[in-house]
Amino acid sequence: MLSSQTLAIENDSIKVENRKKKVQFHIRPSLGLTYGDSKVDGIRTTNLQWLGTVSSNFVYIGTKFDLSSALFIQYGESKIKGQKAEKLQDALIISITPSIAVIKKPKIRLFLETTAETNLGKGTVNNLPTSFLDPLFLYQTLFLGQKYYSNEKSDKTTWKLTYGLGYAFQQTFNRKSGIQQSLTGNMADFESGFSGIIEFNLNSRITESLSFLFDTKAVALSRENFLKDFDASRRSLLVRSGLFYKRFGIEYNYHKVHDLNLSASNMVNQSIMLTITF
Repeated sequence: MLSSQTLAIENDSIKVENRKKKVQFHIRPSLGLTYGDSKVDGIRTTNLQWLGTVSSNFVYIGTKFDLSSALFIQYGESKIKGQKAEKLQDALIISITPSIAVIKKPKIRLFLETTAETNLGKGTVNNLPTSFLDPLFLYQTLFLGQKYYSNEKSDKTTWKLTYGLGYAFQQTFNRKSGIQQSLTGNMADFESGFSGIIEFNLNSRITESLSFLFDTKAVALSRENFLKDFDASRRSLLVRSGLFYKRFGIEYNYHKVHDLNLSASNMVNQSIMLTITF
């Protein structure tokens, strides 16, 4: 993490004391492994499960212009000897969000967020094949909100909170995966509607060897029939938390997506594992 100035928090926003630039960067890759070996009725079975994650966020604070970006990657498989590997969890989410101050009191910023969500490997949803960039969900939202930062007098703990309301344009790209047109009645290729976003990131070095992280982001995107059918709105929640001692830790990940263009039921992935960080 790089730091070139101190920030002071006001009641409803932040104040850059000496108007200099500031950069924060965090990245934490981790790998969790579970190995099982059993023998029943003379038949020996071995099982290997693994889950890899990468969580990263970047923040640039300028005199008039701010820029933040986030990356989340998660992929895991289960392999039983003599059988094909089965995918357990799979997600790739990339976000880029510039913002500028538009109102001084109360301190309101104008944000433009662009986010892409897809899978890394091959799999199935509703018995339809999925693969990298198929499907690809892409949205861009312009929203008004506020951004808070930690008062960083030391490098031990940093946090960021962003929230706001606006309007979004969204599109689901697909080749073979298919879109569940019968579930929504909307245009699955291009849609627009209201948006609501809240995001919180915390990185803390408790001691020289012990650290803690907590990242969460909730996004709600309405569709064209929002007033008639609220359930047709896309809603997603991503949570990652972990407590780490040097390179070892315990980590919890939760990813939930409600999108009737893709599935009639919620798509939920969660895991808690002992991991090794790099």
